[in-house]
Amino acid sequence: MSKKTIKELAEEIGVSKTAISKKVTETQKKKWFTKIGNQFVISEEGQKVIKSMFISDKEKQSQTDKQTSFRNNENQVYDSHFYQEQLLAKDKQIDMLQKLLKEQQNLLDQQQRLTLQTNKQIEQLQLESNKKVEYDSSQTDQYVSNAATEEKTEPELPQVKKGLFSRLFNKM
Repeated sequence: MSKKTIKELAEEIGVSKTAISKKVTETQKKKWFTKIGNQFVISEEGQKVIKSMFISDKEKQSQTDKQTSFRNNENQVYDSHFYQEQLLAKDKQIDMLQKLLKEQQNLLDQQQRLTLQTNKQIEQLQLESNKKVEYDSSQTDQYVSNAATEEKTEPELPQVKKGLFSRLFNKM
């Protein structure tokens, strides 16, 4: 292993130059970094330590990812069971609502039949009432015509003599 620049080491490890700069403390930089021209080069000892820092971080990350993945799988199983229960509950609610809808439809049909029947009865009563009125009016017409003919045939009654007061007050 020879001395490498920060950029070369970063590419080898698979991290950024900034990540290396943040990870290494000032005392470590003074110990392992040397400036050659415009670049910092890292000693072999520094390279090993920096690689181990990032490798241990990657292993920790890998373990964390595995644990997270396991937890996610457990959560997915739990979530799947939870969602299945919710779906069953929703299915029951839908069935109940459909039964209620059918009952309401039956009630509406019954109401419409009753209304139709009532309307027919009212119509029938109106027809009967109209026939009765026509019959009564024809009876009344007959009575009036009979009364008119009777009036014509009745002799005139002599006028009744008026009393003193009725004659006085009628003249005023």
